[in-house]
Amino acid sequence: MSGSGGGVGPLAAAAAVRAGGRTPVELVEKALAAAEALDPVLHFAESLDPAGALAAARRVSPELPLAGVPFLIKSGTAAGSPVVTRLVAAGAIPIGVSTRNRPGTDSQTHGWNGTDYTRNPWDLTRSPGGSSAGAAAAVAAGVVPLATGGDSGGSLRIPAAFCGVTGFKGSAGRVPRPGRPLIGLAVSGLIGADLDDVVTATSLISGPERCDPSASPFWPVPVTEPGRRLRVAFLTSFGRGTADSAVAAVVRDRIAAGMSLEGPAGLDLVGVVLDLAAPEDAWDTLAALDAGRGVSGDQVRHATELRRAADRALADVFDTVDAIVTPTTLTVAHPYDGPVTSDFVGDLCWDFNITGHPAVSVPAGLAEGLPVGLQVVAGHGRDDVAVTVARLLRVTLPPPPVSA
Repeated sequence: MSGSGGGVGPLAAAAAVRAGGRTPVELVEKALAAAEALDPVLHFAESLDPAGALAAARRVSPELPLAGVPFLIKSGTAAGSPVVTRLVAAGAIPIGVSTRNRPGTDSQTHGWNGTDYTRNPWDLTRSPGGSSAGAAAAVAAGVVPLATGGDSGGSLRIPAAFCGVTGFKGSAGRVPRPGRPLIGLAVSGLIGADLDDVVTATSLISGPERCDPSASPFWPVPVTEPGRRLRVAFLTSFGRGTADSAVAAVVRDRIAAGMSLEGPAGLDLVGVVLDLAAPEDAWDTLAALDAGRGVSGDQVRHATELRRAADRALADVFDTVDAIVTPTTLTVAHPYDGPVTSDFVGDLCWDFNITGHPAVSVPAGLAEGLPVGLQVVAGHGRDDVAVTVARLLRVTLPPPPVSA
């Protein structure tokens, strides 16, 4: 099943190119036409590059795994970063740069391109989340099937949830990252219309690079223990904010559907309690280190203690279950006139940036006519388990009201 976003997925499109049924130029022309039609409404593009995209489409080899697949690069991402260069090496074509949040605004409230807020294609009065606002809006609207993003506190997963698409934060150390990869807070990754496409594309951008030789590969085919039902915990709070009842009900129904599957393909629900300390102090210190800003030794020690405490609490949970399932966000996409704070919106997300666990958000359904995201978190390095559970629980959403 696919998430919303409409159109042919990138793997199917590239397969059509290899078979001679489509050309890279046709794929790029279609994406550019959609971008030109919808950006005046959604404001997801910081800039578009029709000439460069078409020139690249004419040069690309049709034999590559993502031949001709159009994508957007998140604003602030260097053109030479591994997430971009590896997609291009696989044949994907960047058609422009997507918006991220306006500096100084709530990091999960406003997307900005200098003239207007980035809009959610499900409801133009609602936030698309952030900080990968334009990426999620464009994917949900069917402009492109993939877009790059970064996740230091839910910035892939929150906009994916608000816009009804998929956001995948792999384990810290999967996707090579220039700068300070050992800190592990910020993770490069992808937003896409379909989980399977996102997983395959993530495998193409993972693994060692000169800038980050310790990065570990990720395989697109999940490998889990055969012959055993996976055990999951369902949580709507970590002892802090609690998800709205309507949002929680949508996710609970999806877990019930997974439990109804017979044999080893199904899920077993296990009750656990997970209380985690508020992560602000640890996050602020790690974010400062990520950005190269100075912090005191006491701050580093305190952040390390908080990180270890969260890791121990999660290790205890993963001794009992294979995965944790939560709503991705505590609410559906909120109106621009708020008020909503980023720590409230992302309360179920940012602990896993601090600990480095893999987490993926997929569409679970609708509440109040707006998408609900379902987050699956697995143990360290068990991206395969997170993806396997997400595959069982995702749903297909209809295209949003504003779409190509």
